[in-house]
Amino acid sequence: MSASAQSRADLVRHTVYEFALTTVLLFAVVTLVRWLALPGSPLAITDPHTLFAVAGIAVAVLIAALMYSPPGRASGGHLHPGVTVFLWACGLFPRRAVLPYVTAQLAGSAAGTALAGLVWGEPVRRIGYAAVHPAAGTGSVELFLIEGCALAAVFVAVTLVMTRPALRGLIPAVIGLGVGVVIATLGTVTGASINPARAFGPALLSGQYEHFWNYMIAPLAGPALVGLAHRALSARRAPEASPAEA
Repeated sequence: MSASAQSRADLVRHTVYEFALTTVLLFAVVTLVRWLALPGSPLAITDPHTLFAVAGIAVAVLIAALMYSPPGRASGGHLHPGVTVFLWACGLFPRRAVLPYVTAQLAGSAAGTALAGLVWGEPVRRIGYAAVHPAAGTGSVELFLIEGCALAAVFVAVTLVMTRPALRGLIPAVIGLGVGVVIATLGTVTGASINPARAFGPALLSGQYEHFWNYMIAPLAGPALVGLAHRALSARRAPEASPAEA
């Protein structure tokens, strides 16, 4: 097999992994909402702050576990279009793979949400397929800025770990922890989607599109800006790190 054919085969395999991983993520998230947020559920948590704190812990562990899994290690375990865009902006991910990865992640979002609907039935329809909503009174601009800046902060932490080779194995844990903290702290304000794949499937299946574009674009804008800034700073530091000319 030629190098180009091998490269295409790897891309197809990794794209399938991204689809499968995101399917598992959304199935788990919708299942979590079904059991913790549905009134009358034996596991229902009525206090919103406690609900989002528990959800944040669960999602943090889930994301890290999926990224550390063999399929996650093979594909990079992006599970999030913002991660793909961030790595591309950093110059660490090929442009030709961005669209296949993002398409697989969004398809996995729809598949995982639909699977949760098939498994749990009416309860999932009653929670609107876990569609994300901000708190009453949260405006579009406020929602966009909070979601975008919160995720940008997570990726600033990721860049700090990325630049230290001895710590790179912690990146999945850092991403999981960062997402968990955002869910726990901002969930009662924005709904804490912070992932277009988190918003896409539930909106598609429920038909609830209020603030949809905020939830789709803000989690791309923040990581993209951080990635571009990291790339620019790395380019500036490179000549400084090279030996001085004699």
